Amino acid sequence: MANNDHDDELKHRFTMSPEEHSRILSEHEDAARRFRSAMSPEDRERLPYYRHLIDALSSSDTALDMLLSVRKEQQNPMLILAALHYTALLGDPTLAPLYEAAANNIGTSAQDFANAVVAFLEHSPDVIKKQLHRSTQTNEVGRSAIVIAVLRELRRRGVHEINLVDVGMSAGLNLYPDHYRVIQSDDGTIDALICQDLTPFNELGALPVIQKRIGIDPSPLNVVNADDALWLRACLWPEDTRRARRLQALLSEVPLWEPITRLKGTAVDAIDEAVALAGDAVPTLVFHSWVAAYFSLEEQRAWRARMLDITRNHPVYWLYLEWPRAIPGIEPPTALTESPQAGGCQIVCTAPGGEPEPWGWCHAHGHWLSFEPSPKNNTA
Repeated sequence: MANNDHDDELKHRFTMSPEEHSRILSEHEDAARRFRSAMSPEDRERLPYYRHLIDALSSSDTALDMLLSVRKEQQNPMLILAALHYTALLGDPTLAPLYEAAANNIGTSAQDFANAVVAFLEHSPDVIKKQLHRSTQTNEVGRSAIVIAVLRELRRRGVHEINLVDVGMSAGLNLYPDHYRVIQSDDGTIDALICQDLTPFNELGALPVIQKRIGIDPSPLNVVNADDALWLRACLWPEDTRRARRLQALLSEVPLWEPITRLKGTAVDAIDEAVALAGDAVPTLVFHSWVAAYFSLEEQRAWRARMLDITRNHPVYWLYLEWPRAIPGIEPPTALTESPQAGGCQIVCTAPGGEPEPWGWCHAHGHWLSFEPSPKNNTA
């Protein structure tokens, strides 16, 4: 921050009213809470560099002010983290070596990494602010492990052909579940998804044939665009090298696969067009993961009402993988069992003409799956 800006900020803080001071403190406390809860307990244990960075950001007034300055629907700490990572990937002389050290767990401790990154942010906030017009678009392909399990269950129930609609598609990598396979450990293949599977996938049968692949996103990305591809990399966590290797391999393969129909818009605004494009000749699976959590309460309620209306009037299945506490307006059903891990996403599926049913739990990025579909033997 420039000296004049710093002086102006200090002057403002000393002259503000008690009410304004109380409001700012309350907003800062909320922003700090969001930083501290941005990672699940198991991810905090697994990724020490980002754990320390998130905790350090939660204590930085500069970081808190920056988060609060972002448009409401994107006040997500992961946007700040992605902007920092993106700046490192562009080759910033300060951040690039720090993130390289984090990715390889060499050269600096997790705490020193966090302190140095926050020092950069506080010294050069405008460098990061230039990227805050973007959106968090992780597009974690590991979520396809859960989509695969659901599709196999639908095939078992008699669905032999299906269309896919990914709400919050980012670059659409999760519209290709038929190109991936699920394995227990990383064997280096680009089509491998790592998932601790509590219900063996080979017991669930084949996938339905996918006819149409449609994605909805306010800012859809395309992997053939170099900057879009770099932003996808930035949205990953640098020390999670398996995800980074898999994405890098996919970036060269996805352009060779079937084309995707990209719809630009919000979920509620674009879903009718997506369903119309899919048509009613074969069933359609509309799915989303960690998307409704970013909706306002009223948007969640509107989305639930719209999707229930669609499933009652079209051959549409509605699948969501969301953290129940973050989507009160969606009114997730009571789970049959507790999540195996803290912070798990509930798998909920609504069949055409049916009601939302709990089908188990999963990690937000597809690291593990506890799949328990409803015993109802619905058929298409």
